[in-house]
Amino acid sequence: MGNEIDGDAGTFTKKPKTEGFRNTSRRLKKGKENHLNYRASFDWRLDQTSVCNKQSDATIAHINLEELKTVILKSRTGKALLQGESANGLKIYYDSQTPQSQFYPRGKKSIIALNPHHPRGDLLNILTRELRHAWQHYQGALVNPMNFEPDGAVLVNRAQQADILMMSVKVAWELKLVGESEAWDFMIGSSMVDVTRVFEVHARKDFRSLNNGEAARAAYDKFFDDSRTKIHDKRIIHQMLLDDQGYMKALGKQPKADMALFKKLGELPFGRNYLTLCGKRQPTDMCYSTIEDRSNANFLWFIKFERSFQEKELEMVQTSVKTSAEIVDFAKWVFYTRPPAGYGL
Repeated sequence: MGNEIDGDAGTFTKKPKTEGFRNTSRRLKKGKENHLNYRASFDWRLDQTSVCNKQSDATIAHINLEELKTVILKSRTGKALLQGESANGLKIYYDSQTPQSQFYPRGKKSIIALNPHHPRGDLLNILTRELRHAWQHYQGALVNPMNFEPDGAVLVNRAQQADILMMSVKVAWELKLVGESEAWDFMIGSSMVDVTRVFEVHARKDFRSLNNGEAARAAYDKFFDDSRTKIHDKRIIHQMLLDDQGYMKALGKQPKADMALFKKLGELPFGRNYLTLCGKRQPTDMCYSTIEDRSNANFLWFIKFERSFQEKELEMVQTSVKTSAEIVDFAKWVFYTRPPAGYGL
């Protein structure tokens, strides 16, 4: 019996055969009839050696930032993001210590940091996302999700992630229309292919959907259909638990994620606001904020319970102090310590 169990365990832990996968990938990359335009994206995800390589900046030939800007300027939306008022004083740098990209709002001296160890198509996409952040910061729509209640923080964080993804898809599509398909091809080979395809379907069906907000809203909604929200929820919930700046400890009423915020978030340099379309669900609907992952839901419940407990504890302390001051009757206290003459006779 013991040998049978060991034999069964051995079959379950047996190394899978990868030759079939290698042959298929080789055929897709080199075959004429199955040639993939998004080969750069495919190679980027398969070549783990280059991804994990820790070379210094001096040994790596970075893609010229001016080349990236030149390509983005061929997109109407990209040009508005890169040459509009929101880009005044904006500096763009390469920084190998930045995991992917980051926007640092500093007034008229804001900074965008990009990790240079990415393919050209991916750099175009992540630069577009950070330019969108800069544009929203100028418009007053770039808010910190931690300023809201826990549920609102999750919703705002999801909405911001969906918005920048939609913007990168929109710019990549506009670049493809003018012959610059590198950014689009990279997205087709990424895990965001479903969002990309939804946008493409609407754009091909009716070109007016590019300006009336239909294509953008379809891509925005598609972001919530997949389990990709899990990783974003996990990050914002971990920030709540760390709370190194005391956002979640600020007791009292905090602003709610209302339509006024989403109206600002849905504004575009060109075209209609895609989050205020008629006949669509409100962006504050619960379907956009429901957490299905059990681990994230448990941690969020703990955060809300802790905040509720702290508020109740503070309320009880304030009530007890007020009550203790009211029950002291100083007149009776004087009466019992110095009874009037003749009292008790």
